[in-house]
Amino acid sequence: MPAPVVFVTGTGTGVGKTWTAAGLARALGERGIVASALKPLQSYDPADGDPTDAEVLAGATGQAIVDVCPPERTYPVPLAPPMAAAKLARPCPGLDELADACRCGDEIGVILVEGVGGLFSPLACDGHNLDLIERIEPDLVVVVASAALGTIHDTLACTLPLADRRTAVFLNRFNPLAEIHSLNLDWLRGEGLEVAASLAAMVDIVVDLIGRKAKDE
Repeated sequence: MPAPVVFVTGTGTGVGKTWTAAGLARALGERGIVASALKPLQSYDPADGDPTDAEVLAGATGQAIVDVCPPERTYPVPLAPPMAAAKLARPCPGLDELADACRCGDEIGVILVEGVGGLFSPLACDGHNLDLIERIEPDLVVVVASAALGTIHDTLACTLPLADRRTAVFLNRFNPLAEIHSLNLDWLRGEGLEVAASLAAMVDIVVDLIGRKAKDE
């Protein structure tokens, strides 16, 4: 049985996709579920000294960094990958190549695929994150969103194009003592969305997905 694929996207840049994906990998491991991670391609600012997304994910899963994101798809320029590739005069892969890289056969556990930027951020030379989602057809799409003011618009804008897929929203940095965070959580659930306000709750959703997939197959 192919391993369940969870695609982690977000409402924009900086909402915490990598932190969420790495946290999911560690928490699943604590429950005895193997998790591997893929970052189809990445760009970053070498001047800030921070680890790359692939380094963070590899640290959480125990994979080699090059197995998370290979060097030829890593661009040390803080721009969307197609723009970074153009600035460096390097090739940027197309959606078909990235989709092939996300098909991992009969690996065990869960495969976490982290996108770049927001749902409609440029990803490949010929498309964005939503295009890749449509090609690889993940079992679950996790939309990482801020819990703060403005998240209702941003979250609905990202989840509406995913209406035909199983989708869960993760409200990152949720503070139950912040009234706006609780109001946003209730509102989004009232819109019929599956929303987790803690990493543990998000892990429960993924574990439930694994159980359903195993039962169906």
